[in-house]
Amino acid sequence: MAQLFTYNVAEFVPFYMEEDDALQEAIQRSLQEDDGPDVDILRSSEMLTAEEIQGRLAAHSDRVITPGKRHINISRASVWTTALQAFKRPSFAEGCDMLSVTFASDEHAEDAADLGGPRREFFRLLVKAILQDSGAFEGTPNGCMPRLNILHLQNGVYKIIGRMMSTIIVQGGEPPAFLSPSVVDYIVHGDILQLRVTPDDISDFVIRENLNKVLHATSHDELEEAISSCDWRFQMEGLPAQVTMDNRDAFVRNAVLYHTVLRRQSCIDQLTDGLSHYGVLKLVRENPSMCVLLQKGQENDLTAAAVSGIMKPSYSVPGSNRRRLEELLVVKFREFLNCVENKNLRETFDEGRKITVEEEDFLGALSPGHILAYATGSSRVPAIGFRPSPKLVFVHDGGKNLPVAHTCANELLLFVNTKMIAANDEFNYHFLTALMNGAVFSTI
Repeated sequence: MAQLFTYNVAEFVPFYMEEDDALQEAIQRSLQEDDGPDVDILRSSEMLTAEEIQGRLAAHSDRVITPGKRHINISRASVWTTALQAFKRPSFAEGCDMLSVTFASDEHAEDAADLGGPRREFFRLLVKAILQDSGAFEGTPNGCMPRLNILHLQNGVYKIIGRMMSTIIVQGGEPPAFLSPSVVDYIVHGDILQLRVTPDDISDFVIRENLNKVLHATSHDELEEAISSCDWRFQMEGLPAQVTMDNRDAFVRNAVLYHTVLRRQSCIDQLTDGLSHYGVLKLVRENPSMCVLLQKGQENDLTAAAVSGIMKPSYSVPGSNRRRLEELLVVKFREFLNCVENKNLRETFDEGRKITVEEEDFLGALSPGHILAYATGSSRVPAIGFRPSPKLVFVHDGGKNLPVAHTCANELLLFVNTKMIAANDEFNYHFLTALMNGAVFSTI
């Protein structure tokens, strides 16, 4: 007996339409159209630059965040569990006040007021927890897809994650840009039959490879051999029994639609519902350029030059002796960043410097993003930009050496003295020590 949908598959098939009928309709429409509608037509609205996206989002954030604070207690050792407990409470979830984050665990407790730094760190850790600990997503070469989890559906977890993502976007976190293009297309446009899909949207390696072989077959024999490996196709009613070179593209497309969006549509619908919080869904649908806030793009590590550009020095007046010393320290800071990026920081240490095993391990993992996260709580520029702008602050003090981060103010304090500007490894080693002492803050 054909399986029945027990949920409304919006704009695709009527309520309670049988699955094989839905798939058959998709196949017929694919066969009737040469290449389908031009995807660019679906995205013919105004294209925005990164700066324009940031500006519009910042203005939207100012409009929708209400006065007041919503307090949330988070354990760094159990970010997903503690965040879920808070976000699933109706009284908490329905609020639009700014989050005030307090971290607490068996090893470390903080009760300082959250002026921005702890919140940015929480959002960064929350995105990692959603992907690694929630059990709600699975990876594909093109990005993440919701994993079909019946308990999560019953408990509304996908909707909660959508609310989390909306909160991260609006309240100054790094964009949760991890979804595959096909998921984002469905969220924005709502029509399954118009989605961009490829076999690389499928998480199952075997099925993905099967369909890639079908898609790239150059002869009838190759196609027959590729199709023979697709045993799973007999579990999907509505696909053509005989696949030919003429209909193989439609076969692949509709098989991908089934394995990616159709069979987990209820999960995506819940996620979409959650994204309506703070008006994020409406904002993205009105400005499709803002899909970059959700969609996985090309991931590039933050460069030393980028961090240098973000962390603006707050110099003393030009021509003063203090200004001269501060510029020398900025040179050391930027050289430190370059060494971190090039993985040769170890080479800058003096021969007599003793390096522990822990320090060696930390050196191997260190990246420029760690330095930004140490100073601001965020390893990348937040979706709405940094507020306030990050800066280097100079403290002329001969008795202090370790750089200090004020994440709420996005400030990195560098101490100016003869020891820190000397032509040796003192600055680099003290900076490394500071980063290690703050490792719980700078983990990316």
